Amino acid sequence: MYKKELDAKLAKQEEIRAILLYGESSFLIGYYGEKIAQTILTKGCEKNSFYFNAFDFQSALSCFSQGSLFGDEALVWIKIDKKIPKKQLDTLIQSLLQNGAGYLVVEFYPAENKSASEYMTDARAMSASFPAKNAKEKVFEARFFAPNLNEAMAILKEYAQNLKIQISDFNLHKILEQQNFDLGLSVAELRKYTIFDQEISAEMVEGLGYGLGSVKLEEILESLLLKKPYFDKLSQFLEQGFEEVPLINEIQKYFFVLFLFSSHIRIYGEASSQDVLGYKLPPMLLEQKKRFAILLKESQYESVFSILNAWREDSLKGANKGNGLLSALMKIQAILR
Repeated sequence: MYKKELDAKLAKQEEIRAILLYGESSFLIGYYGEKIAQTILTKGCEKNSFYFNAFDFQSALSCFSQGSLFGDEALVWIKIDKKIPKKQLDTLIQSLLQNGAGYLVVEFYPAENKSASEYMTDARAMSASFPAKNAKEKVFEARFFAPNLNEAMAILKEYAQNLKIQISDFNLHKILEQQNFDLGLSVAELRKYTIFDQEISAEMVEGLGYGLGSVKLEEILESLLLKKPYFDKLSQFLEQGFEEVPLINEIQKYFFVLFLFSSHIRIYGEASSQDVLGYKLPPMLLEQKKRFAILLKESQYESVFSILNAWREDSLKGANKGNGLLSALMKIQAILR
């Protein structure tokens, strides 16, 4: 099922015995995993957490087969970025269903060393253990896509209410813009304002807001596309430190979005963010994306992606020695001339 169907089940307080959460939004995977798990824990269940490399199949299985020392049902809560073999998942689900007790929440995240297609292949393989025919047994799987603007705003508003932050929709949107519409970063930014008792004003968001990660990176890439000097900005960016593979992901995402706009404009003569991205961008940001998108020819996009893929391969081999970003930018600069 998808987010909308899961929201309906949660709103009706329908019981979930086992669920697999996966998709392209790591934030939503964690958000709904937490929401479902906390609902289960209010029933007095014993929490058993297995996070990433700490996951052990036999230990997880024993939670269902042995039960709690205090007679409570067991919640097995797994966060993982490696595929769990189908036989193991089938056994876990079969065990909790046969015992008539226990809950299973599996959050499956993309791994840095796997492509999006490889991740989805693994996700589909795991989802086979959570078939729709098992819905009567309260066994489900849910796939998430990147949240659109309305979904992101609704979640930010929920966090603001829970954190007791007085802030208007306009200023919540402003925080989203500051964080390049990254919901995870926006929630982290919103938490800064819990120290204030008064309503958060636009001036406070402007003065205290700080764009993280991809925002400053975007400034470098924009200067690169406009053939303007970018070394000062690059120097400031490097001083903050970064992890190389996530950085490559951000740059690939930036150029891929531009390529999507460019392709849409070539085919239809125009491009709306709703058609291209699935959600609406603020007008100024939309015009900026379209402006940059048409600066590159199709062959140049191909060359850029080739450079970034080569950088990724070198990074995974440990061959960059810290100069991968500068090298990639200089190569991209050369093809833009």
